[in-house]
Amino acid sequence: MLTPQTANQKRSPRKISWDVLRVVAVYTVVVQHITHQSPINHAELGPYPFVLPLQFGASTLLVISAFFVCVTVRRGAPKRWLWNRVARLLPAYLVAVVVTYAVSRAVATSFGWYLPTHTDLLANLLLIQAWAPDFHWVDASYWTLPVQLMSFVLAALIWPRGLMRGKAIPITLWTLVVAPVVIRFVWRHDDAAQWVKSLFDGLALHRVALFGVGVAIWLWTRHRMSGPHLALYGVAVLVAQDAHSYFADTPSTIAFGVVLVGIVAAAGGPDWAVLRGLTRPIRWLAGISFGVYLVHQELGFVLARYLLDKGIGPWGRLLACVAMALLLGWAITRLVERPAHAWLTAHGPTAWAWLRSKVERQPQAPNSGGVPVSPAPSPLPASHPSTTGAGPVSSRELEWVAMASSQVR
Repeated sequence: MLTPQTANQKRSPRKISWDVLRVVAVYTVVVQHITHQSPINHAELGPYPFVLPLQFGASTLLVISAFFVCVTVRRGAPKRWLWNRVARLLPAYLVAVVVTYAVSRAVATSFGWYLPTHTDLLANLLLIQAWAPDFHWVDASYWTLPVQLMSFVLAALIWPRGLMRGKAIPITLWTLVVAPVVIRFVWRHDDAAQWVKSLFDGLALHRVALFGVGVAIWLWTRHRMSGPHLALYGVAVLVAQDAHSYFADTPSTIAFGVVLVGIVAAAGGPDWAVLRGLTRPIRWLAGISFGVYLVHQELGFVLARYLLDKGIGPWGRLLACVAMALLLGWAITRLVERPAHAWLTAHGPTAWAWLRSKVERQPQAPNSGGVPVSPAPSPLPASHPSTTGAGPVSSRELEWVAMASSQVR
């Protein structure tokens, strides 16, 4: 039986188990989108040699993300922690949105597909795609980015105020499971007012329980939640997950439950040493997984359609789409994600302090003959921890955006 690791243990080296879970989650999403989702979105793109219909990748990544939010938000200043997370995710996302939008517009007319508009581009750049039916996703797999960023902001606000400590924790966690299900079946139905649908979908209330189970697993590793309580909570999350889809995809829920056991094993048990021989390829695949997520779906659909028009068979299209996702994922990781993160974490606070000082030094408008005032800029907080603890290795290990399409769970 697994037991949680004690809090006074020395911090272990980077565990291969987390990278394995990340690789399984992200790359099953890739294959699922190619073989199952693409013929749904564009019927001419199927069939493939096989179909992977199980939808659990995004759910897995959201749980892991929530777990590591709990691990990392306690280290240093919450504002700097939040900036580090945003600096990791946002630049690569914005570049991917622009590239995907440009490619989609270039081929939409000849393929007979939906032509994204400038409004769609703006909505996706501002991360408000889910808030109005007039907005269309440039790539449906981007639905997790707003969810992730909202969770990071909430964590940075909640943690310093002690709102996730003591007796409030169980109430909060169970509310994340029960309240969205009640809202789903009482208010957010097909005939509901549009503002209700927009609020429910925009806040991704059908997914917040996934963050709850990530927090619960972390509490269990800290001996602040019992094993039976964690098991009961996990089962409740799975039932709620299936209920949100009206119990139409129970096999995917079961698959997610199996992976959830793996997350608990990685969090509370020893590292999976049996896979140490595959450390380098697993870590490479894990290290580019966010980039792969950003480019694999819509651009993969475009490539599959192009290859289909050229007479390429199912296996060729499948392998080519996977290869494209790896290549472009590596490129956006190497050329955008990592250098942007390094620059922003090194210069972001300095640039912000400079801008604030310029604003605060501006003379105030005189009032009835008063003398303009030029106050001195407020000093930076005394505590500005080094970014070493969230550098490229540990940050890439912890920073996963939950990665899947709007249909994937």
